[in-house]
Amino acid sequence: MEVPIDIFRFPLNILVVILWLALVGTMYRSWRHSAVVRFMLSRQATWLSLALMAIIGIALGLERDPSTTAWPVIVSLFFVLSHLCFVILRGWRNAKGIRWRFCLTHVGLLMALGSGFWGAPDREQLRMAVHRYPCNEAYTMGGELKPTPYSMELWSFCMKHSNNGAPTHYEAEIMVDGKKAMLMVNHPYNRTLAEKIYLVSFGKTLMGESYAVVEIVKEPWQWMTATGIIMLIVGAVLLFIQGPRKTEKLVESLKFNDDCFSLMSEGK
Repeated sequence: MEVPIDIFRFPLNILVVILWLALVGTMYRSWRHSAVVRFMLSRQATWLSLALMAIIGIALGLERDPSTTAWPVIVSLFFVLSHLCFVILRGWRNAKGIRWRFCLTHVGLLMALGSGFWGAPDREQLRMAVHRYPCNEAYTMGGELKPTPYSMELWSFCMKHSNNGAPTHYEAEIMVDGKKAMLMVNHPYNRTLAEKIYLVSFGKTLMGESYAVVEIVKEPWQWMTATGIIMLIVGAVLLFIQGPRKTEKLVESLKFNDDCFSLMSEGK
């Protein structure tokens, strides 16, 4: 069974995130010694999370319709993020010598993964035929007209053919909001951090004039992904500077029996 993720668009996804964080925090504070919380802080949960991430990566790679996602994928991602959140809470409480570096690394990982999960409903894909005159009429993947706040205009178009006449390469120079942009297949134009424009195909009008078909991809949560990756890298570098032996001793001080070492420490 597949879930139409569009129903969780902003602001509903923000509300769900707040409620989820409140639930995790309450469970850790009030039911820390319960079987559920102890499992979420165990090595078994870490290994399960790693296995689920591998399976999820394959499943999403085979996903035909990005607007829907199967329930098992959603539940698996929810479990992985919840496990990571419990790890961060326990690490903040116990990893005294490396607290800031530990949390910087793990919060960064949580932001990088969570932005893709919670921000998926806000992801938007539009298609537009760009002609040699300014146009801003884009269409959703469902065929709904959705004008863009800026215009695009085709300036030049180049296409190369193989010996049998089949097109092998094409590129287009397009004016985007008054700025020239060179688009090639798999080489998008980054209009902003959260918006990319891809060259998809080409065509000709009844009058024989060429036009380019572009895809506009908007990912409003991209800033969180980028911030999370930077935090993850900085935290990992700081932990490396700390030294492996000293870091291992401090991580061992967490002493959870089978409780969580972080996703990072499991990899050692």
